[in-house]
Parts: sequence; structure tokens; C-alpha cells
Amino acid sequence: MRLELSSEGRYSLRALLYLAWLGERVTADRISAETQIPRRLLARILAKLSHAGLVESEQGRGGGSRLARSAREITLRDAAEAAEGPFSITRCIMENRACGQGAPCALHEAWKEGQLAILEYLGGQTLEGFLIQNPSGKLPSRT
Repeated sequence: MRLELSSEGRYSLRALLYLAWLGERVTADRISAETQIPRRLLARILAKLSHAGLVESEQGRGGGSRLARSAREITLRDAAEAAEGPFSITRCIMENRACGQGAPCALHEAWKEGQLAILEYLGGQTLEGFLIQNPSGKLPSRT
């Protein structure tokens, strides 16, 4: 089984970790260059992160983006849901229909509980925790 974020989700986490590591306002051009996030995509990512209350951005001279909250207060779940939207079961595992149409299938509760466990785990992992593990701030190469 593959549980993956989209490119936009991975780039969102990368941008947030970079902003947490720097701890200051930084331009989108610098974020793009130093994190290897395509500049056009970064604008959309920063807008989503801003809408979710994770990043604050200012336009114009001296502008840029920074975390809107402490790295201690931003979880991986916050970041992933800001980029990907809320996680939920959308298709029935057993039948070719939308989940919620008709009676729950035999696997519904197990799948739901597994999803909740993953979300709970991500909700306990903060950006600060990753900065402590990687104080150099070195980001992984392109993905």
C-alpha cells in the first residue's frame, strides 16, 4: 500500500521546514532557490499555507513569508491538510460507490480506525521536532 503526499504536499512540508529553520521573513525567490521548489508552484503553496493560518506573507519591498505560528505549534497533520485538504475515506473499498452511500461495507470500520491512527500520529509530530533532529536545516535533495 502506498500512502503518499502529492508533489504540492511534499513541497508544502519542505517550505514550512525551511521557514521554521530560518525563523525569519524570507522572499519567495529565496525559498524557491534554496528548497528547489518551482517558483510558480510555490506561490500557490504559500497561498494555501497562508489560508490555513500556517504562514503569513507581506507583499512589496521588505516583504516575504514566515511562519504565522511557532514551529512547536505546527504539526505535520496541519501542513498536510493545508496542502491536500482534509483526509477522508471517499470510495468504498468493497463496492464501486462513494463511501457513505448505503450501508458501510465490511472493511469500513477497520479502514476508518487505521486512518484515524495515522492522523493522530501526524497530529503529534511538530515542525520543531524535526528541527531538533536536524539542526543544520539541510533539506533533502529534489523529489
